Amino acid sequence: MPGSIDREDDPVVEKVHVVDRDSNYPTALMFKIFDLLNGSRLTAPYVESCLANGVAAIHITLNNFQGINPVPDLRHSLNQLANYRAHLRTLDGLVRIVESFDDFERARAEKKLAVVMGYQNVPGVERDLNLLRLFHDAGVRVIQIAHNIRNLYGDGCAEPADAGLSSLGRELVVALNELGIVIDLSHVGDRSGIEATKLSRQPVAVTHANAFTVCPNMRNKSDALLDALKVNGGVIGITYLPPVVRMPGGDAPTANDVIAHIAHCVTRIGAEHVGIGSDFITDQPAERYQEFMRKPEVYGTWPWRYPVDNLQQQQVLLESLLAQGFTRAQVEGIAQDNFMRLFKAVLS
Repeated sequence: MPGSIDREDDPVVEKVHVVDRDSNYPTALMFKIFDLLNGSRLTAPYVESCLANGVAAIHITLNNFQGINPVPDLRHSLNQLANYRAHLRTLDGLVRIVESFDDFERARAEKKLAVVMGYQNVPGVERDLNLLRLFHDAGVRVIQIAHNIRNLYGDGCAEPADAGLSSLGRELVVALNELGIVIDLSHVGDRSGIEATKLSRQPVAVTHANAFTVCPNMRNKSDALLDALKVNGGVIGITYLPPVVRMPGGDAPTANDVIAHIAHCVTRIGAEHVGIGSDFITDQPAERYQEFMRKPEVYGTWPWRYPVDNLQQQQVLLESLLAQGFTRAQVEGIAQDNFMRLFKAVLS
């Protein structure tokens, strides 16, 4: 089992620094990756770079572009969905939208990037959960119960009361299960998350967060929630977002800090429950993130300095896990297979 990480001695960072940003990592060593939250600007060159650097599938978000606490209304939610689907059509020769599990294999066979569309807050349906069928029919396959603050369905991670799911939130979990939409708990409060894992008949995802025990940021997940995720069969996507890798105000996070989160989660709940949710923001405009800077105790200061900040470095990080005592099968699971197993269970 992988051991603890000495954060002051960071051989991973040294190795990462020798990788040329413009060169692809050697194909023979490349891990296939399912990135459970990639916020980068999805251009044709970026898609091509993903494919050249082992990224087989990504989950993109439709509704938290400029807000700490997005609470989208129905019109906004539908507009964002329509606009993004139109954008993906311009990339038709490079991407395939995932609507069934078989679309992952179709994308692989076509040498395209599989794209999963999701919302980081419930998309404006309010109490009429039947409207979720419309979003499912339009290709949405991930929905988060709450994003930081309280909504109709439950408390987000920024709510001090940590009141858990509402009665409507419990109905939401059932509705998402019935539709075959993956439940996301990344910004959900601790009690809400634990209750959702217990109520859900399907495995749930934490698409992009880290371990609170390693970095006590409110965005990260407690050991109690990790334990509940294991029982549920779910997976947590370890993220590279700097303030949730290492607390703001101290030293900049390193790649070894990311490995510390992976090692903690693997030790606590098993490698089969750990994945990757990079939260990359490549080529996005800086103004998109300025509202986040109003909470420096949570989101740090701009610019964010990612400890793993490009697709090539991501491959080096994954390879470095082998030197930490992980088996290749475990690293392949973390890189892609664990979230693929979850999506097969839900989308099927």
